[in-house]
Amino acid sequence: MSQRLCKKTALFLVGARARQEAPPVVPASAIGAWHWCRLKAWHNTSLFNTGWLSLDSLSQEELEGLLYLWVGELWKRGRERIITGRLIHGDSLDEAIGEAVTGPRLAETLLRGGVGTLVELIEKGVLDKGLIRPEEYEEQLRRYLEASDIVEYFRREDWPMIARRPRGESFMVIGVPDDISYGRGGLRVIELKTSSKPWLVKRHSRGYLAAKTQLATYAWILVDKWPVEEAVLVYKDVTGRTFLRERFAPEDLADWFETEILPNIVARLASEEPPGPSERPPCKTCEYGIET
Repeated sequence: MSQRLCKKTALFLVGARARQEAPPVVPASAIGAWHWCRLKAWHNTSLFNTGWLSLDSLSQEELEGLLYLWVGELWKRGRERIITGRLIHGDSLDEAIGEAVTGPRLAETLLRGGVGTLVELIEKGVLDKGLIRPEEYEEQLRRYLEASDIVEYFRREDWPMIARRPRGESFMVIGVPDDISYGRGGLRVIELKTSSKPWLVKRHSRGYLAAKTQLATYAWILVDKWPVEEAVLVYKDVTGRTFLRERFAPEDLADWFETEILPNIVARLASEEPPGPSERPPCKTCEYGIET
């Protein structure tokens, strides 16, 4: 009997295990994705933390969960909206198309070969255990915390991660904004999104709310350490034309994040207990919506 990938017990097991072993880290992208589907966002968060796992210590079902996480991640790289978004964000055509071809092929290879193929690909370095390598995370966190100029840091680093630990919590909130630059009175942080349905974005659909939440995450991280002047949300259509640009006071976004997003979304993404299903999840366009 077929089942949507997101409902596999193995995914819940490896997700809980990863959160036990990792800091854990909760990425801004998953915090925004919560508004699309809570379960998708929880699974997205899992793969950011599985790099801390030891393959030798995992059960067969936990290894299957790791396999399914990678299947979802690799599968989505072939989606048209992902390719379009990468191009508008400045990625090269060759790189975007290359991953769009190899990603789904590798996902199919994993599904056919099973856990043995997953372990083999990780041992050969074709795949990592997760989206983050622990040693690289620790080094990048150190660089961020020691940076004296955030704009220089953002321009210089290959992975310009920003991070902040909520007071009294064990998890870390992390992310990489689309741009950080100097404004007239301080810093400007920008989040860039693409949409094929501008009219929905202008009606403040859940896609808009997801983008605003992601921007609020960056604002909350940055205001703790830097003089942020404004936070800007930019939307472009599939041709690259800007159809929306909204400016926010970063303090207002940070307050909203602190009082609403942090306890109601971020803490639940960091929890070992997965959230319940969302209303009207977009299963047909989700990487975890495929039937297996």
